[in-house]
Amino acid sequence: MDKIRAVRLGLIACLFAFVLGARWAVVDRYGMDLPEWDQWDAEGTNLLAPWYQGHLTLGVLFLPHNEHRVVLTKLVNLGLAAADGQWDQRLEAAANAILPGLIAAGLYLFGVGFLDRRWHAPLIILLGAAYGLPFAWHNVIAGFNSQQFLLIGLSFGAIAGLPAARAWSCRWWLGAACMALAMVSMASGFFAAAVVLGLTVLLLLRREVSWSSAAPTLVLAAILVLVGCLTRVTVPYHESAKAQSIGEFCVTLVQSLEWPVRKLDNAWFSELLWLPWVLLAWRMIRRKAGTGRQAGVILFGLGGWVMLQLLATAYARGEGGYPPASRYIDTLVFGIVVNGLALGWLARHGRTNLAARRTRVCIAIVWIGMVIGASDDQLGRILKHELPDEGVYHRYCVANVRNYLATGDEAYVRHNEIPYPGTVSFLRRLLVPSLRAALPVSVRDPIPLPAHVQEGSFQRADSRVPENQVPASGGDWLEAGLPPGLPRLSNAVTWGSFAAKGSVARGSWESEPLPARRGGWLRFEVAGQVGEKGLSLEIRDAATRRVLAEVRPDKTPGNSWRSAYVRAPTRPFLVTARVDDPGRWLAFSEPAEMGMLSYIAWKSVKNGLLLAKIAAGCGIVLCLAAWRFSPHP
Repeated sequence: MDKIRAVRLGLIACLFAFVLGARWAVVDRYGMDLPEWDQWDAEGTNLLAPWYQGHLTLGVLFLPHNEHRVVLTKLVNLGLAAADGQWDQRLEAAANAILPGLIAAGLYLFGVGFLDRRWHAPLIILLGAAYGLPFAWHNVIAGFNSQQFLLIGLSFGAIAGLPAARAWSCRWWLGAACMALAMVSMASGFFAAAVVLGLTVLLLLRREVSWSSAAPTLVLAAILVLVGCLTRVTVPYHESAKAQSIGEFCVTLVQSLEWPVRKLDNAWFSELLWLPWVLLAWRMIRRKAGTGRQAGVILFGLGGWVMLQLLATAYARGEGGYPPASRYIDTLVFGIVVNGLALGWLARHGRTNLAARRTRVCIAIVWIGMVIGASDDQLGRILKHELPDEGVYHRYCVANVRNYLATGDEAYVRHNEIPYPGTVSFLRRLLVPSLRAALPVSVRDPIPLPAHVQEGSFQRADSRVPENQVPASGGDWLEAGLPPGLPRLSNAVTWGSFAAKGSVARGSWESEPLPARRGGWLRFEVAGQVGEKGLSLEIRDAATRRVLAEVRPDKTPGNSWRSAYVRAPTRPFLVTARVDDPGRWLAFSEPAEMGMLSYIAWKSVKNGLLLAKIAAGCGIVLCLAAWRFSPHP
């Protein structure tokens, strides 16, 4: 049994690591560190600006954002920004990826408690695909969307922990905490309390729990449902987003129930996706006793919770009867997982006669085939169109904002590719001094490098120009110390040592002393043979001139620009450059500060795909080991 327990712990770790790594890989390829859209209001103007200015109050955390009170999301993102010193969406998205990893691990622990051994490997595959693949891609790359994961995870904890728990036990307190915290995750957080209330009443009426054990649960759940109803927020500008007719409501609901199937001629056929849960619910309502009943009650409640979410979404966002938006897909993914678990539960606890077994096999084959086929169709559209388009949009957002901040020319942000709707509204938020000072490394103002010593061929290049000005011709590059084949960095100040053919390329350069930084990293853009013999680009102590760090990228950049990162000195420092070999040259930009957590997040997402591959490989080995060590019938 010790071996089995160790293998299962290993599988949980592999599942968590796979989900984490797969989501990090998506963040790395398609995300950005620049905050966007809702973040500029809910986080920037209302939360971070008061925090940086020293007058944030507790009430701000509970201010509604649209219809929701996303207190937990605000707390998490405020904590990350305060600890990092920068407002970095990539850091938020990297941290958010932990939550679906924990949800997947929790669902696996729940599932192996009642499923037959033959279902354990399929469960790992189902959970890895459901939470590792970017079905709800917007929630993967958006730093502000952790409320979706918090809502699902906390509701799962409340429904799985409370209805049958002994009052005041550790399990009861954990479930109660989850139920209370779900209230401040999203507007529909009180649905968890409603489901717990319903399940507890059902168990009480059937005398499966005692009054003394159920009373605290009933009281707490009823209070939270009442609070949720009384504190509900409506916003006039979202009235048009509601379903305008019964028809729109029904079409939206059906399209959610059909997910991941889409554009199916016989749409009613896709309702088979929810057939496992319907059959389980029927058995629970008919009070079919037997082993695994507690797990069946929990699955009954989880599916009911998903239904409540879908009904609320169909009403509040059903205008036009459109398919569910990406940000709502995580709830639908959870619904598919619940149905998969229900399928496994029915296989073990259903009727044992031949006809019933054959029926379950047919349902399982059809269900699995539909989920795999439809998921492949969904992923093809997402990976070929939606995510690449979003990645291009993000690159333009970063370029436009950085160019504007470097030049002050508003023409750079008079485009659709900016991270907030409307140029005037965006500039009003962007130019809040405390927010501008906290912007991430991709757009933040660089540290000026005034030259103190400049000898030999080192030249300064300043490419900051208005958007409509024609860039300088290639003939000016030699004067800027850059070779003809190297493009200038857009709207940046650089120094280069390249000299015309026949000229002496040796030289040295040294900045004025720069003040100490508060920690973190410095990012330089470098080109040439940086790091090779006869060339150096270094950070030195301003007082002792001791070398603190050597600036070099992971690969020699040659005739292109590459980023190089060094730890930011916590004492006054100098930037020095030297070229002793006339056959080589180097160029470098003014550095930009990067927070410590931002750097860790950047490095983590860069290695996300590798982590996912390692976790998948180890998971396969452990699945085989689990089969080997498990007792055979």
